[in-house]
Amino acid sequence: MAIRYYDEALANKIQSWLKDDTIRVLKPDETARLFSMKADDAKDAPIHLPIIALSRDRDIEVLNTRKRPMSYDGMSIRAYDDKTGKEVRFESGFKLNAIPIRLTYQLDIYTRDMVDADEYLRNFVFNFVNYPNVTITLPYNGANIHHESTVYMSSTISDNSDIPQRLFPSQFTRYTIGLMIDNAYLFSIPNKPYVGMGDFTIELKNGNGVENTVETVDLNVK
Repeated sequence: MAIRYYDEALANKIQSWLKDDTIRVLKPDETARLFSMKADDAKDAPIHLPIIALSRDRDIEVLNTRKRPMSYDGMSIRAYDDKTGKEVRFESGFKLNAIPIRLTYQLDIYTRDMVDADEYLRNFVFNFVNYPNVTITLPYNGANIHHESTVYMSSTISDNSDIPQRLFPSQFTRYTIGLMIDNAYLFSIPNKPYVGMGDFTIELKNGNGVENTVETVDLNVK
């Protein structure tokens, strides 16, 4: 789990940098649907620029393919309720196991003219350089487990305006920014409840073997 949370968190972060509320950043699943539309002018809805489209590389690189403690005996969960700020305690034992992965993204900026494209590009570059952190939230039993990663921007930005696209028959400008998150993780939260031994009897006897006290105890071994 967690890949879709990175998609959503990154798209939401980019969305927060847009001053125009009418422009929506397309997430990877939405971008895939956009470019898989059939060439049927009678059914396809008109496409309006500008468009900010975020796509993710289909290849996900697993950075650690060998068994390590973090993959099967990770950290004990300490989650906090977003409303109260108090720590959420679980009745059973839960651990957050993780395997590091690398996610690669592509951010495409489509505009009608170079001036608009240049403005969006400037805004995104400054924000990625100055604010590279992205936080994902893993929901579980009403609690929110937060994890922070870093988005790295490619040093090369491509002008793909000369690449033909069926969706844009007229002239347009397209800039592409490469992004990467190499401290991302696949997370697993296995449920390993504490072992309960139930009620049992403790008999306390004095030195001559005479029963002194009988006590019932409910013991849970953690």
